Amino acid sequence: MVPIDADGIVLARLARPTTERPVRLAVLSDLHVATRARGTDRLFHRTEDRAAAAIESINAADPDLVCFDGDLTKDGEPWNFDRFDELVAELEAPFVATPGNHDVSKTSDEHDTPPVSSFEDRYAPESLPLVRSVGGIDLVVCNSATVPDGSLEGEHRGALSRAQLEWLETTLQVVSNPVVAFHHNLLPILGSDLVENSPWQTFSLQNGETVFEVLDRYDVPLVISGHHHVPATVSAGSLTQLIAPATCAYPLAHLLIDIDAQGTTVTLVPHATAADRRESHDAMCAGPPLRHTFVRLIDETLTAAPLVDATADRTESLPTVRRRQFQS
Repeated sequence: MVPIDADGIVLARLARPTTERPVRLAVLSDLHVATRARGTDRLFHRTEDRAAAAIESINAADPDLVCFDGDLTKDGEPWNFDRFDELVAELEAPFVATPGNHDVSKTSDEHDTPPVSSFEDRYAPESLPLVRSVGGIDLVVCNSATVPDGSLEGEHRGALSRAQLEWLETTLQVVSNPVVAFHHNLLPILGSDLVENSPWQTFSLQNGETVFEVLDRYDVPLVISGHHHVPATVSAGSLTQLIAPATCAYPLAHLLIDIDAQGTTVTLVPHATAADRRESHDAMCAGPPLRHTFVRLIDETLTAAPLVDATADRTESLPTVRRRQFQS
């Protein structure tokens, strides 16, 4: 387990985006709030405390806007949404949320998951997709967890619907300083030989190449996602993808994104004690082999950070897995 100072670790320093006045965004992803479950590598019986601790930490950081980047609940249970509502009521900053694959209806559900329209009513100022502007930044939030034909209900991979792609194309023509957010990963953190195989394919967008072409065409500098539980940056052209850590699982952290005239600094901030992080680390190590790989990738990330440093040429020292370019 890699130690993390209470003030966090600088995950990346980016040349873009920039703003005339400082703006701070906070990002929480994969809270998986569970009130009636225990155990697993996510330690479900700890998820309420982890979410509360993260919100307390974010309140102290005083961000301008908070983005919950999906998987608010264990599996979209109504009672877990209700508990999330109680937890987020303590948040002092304005927020917006987008659903993750565990927040929407799946064919395997044994309960009635609320429809996406209910999610939007609760956590978005308007229906998704949407733009929330703050301090010179236009946060463009999309829904990668559902599509109108219901084709994602039998799996956990994501996509942006044709309607959202058309909306995105139109919106990016008029916003001045976009940062785009959705739950699933646009750019894979591993090579294409693994990305097309289970379980790695579940982390990326089905139509990622098409989405990338739209974002690249309008020179979007930053995309924020979650889902993978592995904090990472992946670059493609002038675009950087930032993957947030899981709020509920090792390394038990969230992100602060500070944007000013000099560029963007991304800090991974822990919201748990060293003992809590050790418990979560050990639970993942005791889980299935995929989770062992997650732990290794997370520890590589924490050791190598900052993964991107626009203030110094560190390219040769960064792990290949973090520098792999997206193949379109």
